[in-house]
Amino acid sequence: MRDAPSPALRARLAVDYQPVRPFGPPLARAMGVVPFAVLALVAAPLWFDLRVDAPRLGWFQSWGWSLAQSMAGLALVAAALRESIPGRNWTRGQLAPWLALPLALVVVVTWTTFEASPININRAWAWIGLLCFAGSLASALPGVALAAILASRAWPTRPALAGLLGGMGAGLMADAGWRLFCHFSEPAHVLGAHLLAIIAAGLCGAVLAPVLCATREAP
Repeated sequence: MRDAPSPALRARLAVDYQPVRPFGPPLARAMGVVPFAVLALVAAPLWFDLRVDAPRLGWFQSWGWSLAQSMAGLALVAAALRESIPGRNWTRGQLAPWLALPLALVVVVTWTTFEASPININRAWAWIGLLCFAGSLASALPGVALAAILASRAWPTRPALAGLLGGMGAGLMADAGWRLFCHFSEPAHVLGAHLLAIIAAGLCGAVLAPVLCATREAP
């Protein structure tokens, strides 16, 4: 029978080891991103203006599709927070839908919106693509940072992957609002600027999350 720890050892353990609060479910932790999602959804159309073809599109293809993008983004952040928990990593087969389905959603939203209201962009206004890319990405960056911070707190074993998922989720939320302001539905513009901004937000998260983890591990 082993001897009980000595009083000195108990005192040392009491100093070195403090109780920690267990992490909640990933979806519950992802709720911390909801204020950003709401702000991202309404900021662009309120600050600038609602797209000119909103009456033609109706509620579903304007606000409805944007709400769907926001919810998909929230689901991606929750997936990132599960990936960040050691021992709960997604397998390759599970990761494929998480990466592919949100991008497929953007493609579906783009084509259905264009069919309902085809507005092409004048080639002389090609700079608008850069504006939409920069604006959507800039809108996503606060959410990218928040998702990366939440992921890094769980000590992920694959921080770049967790950051990628969270960053793409933030990108979807940001574009959900930006598409309500953008007046052009041409697929070449949306897929070349808006979708690219979502992917770029994911790459920003993939870079930021490992940096935050390394910072936490530094003495």
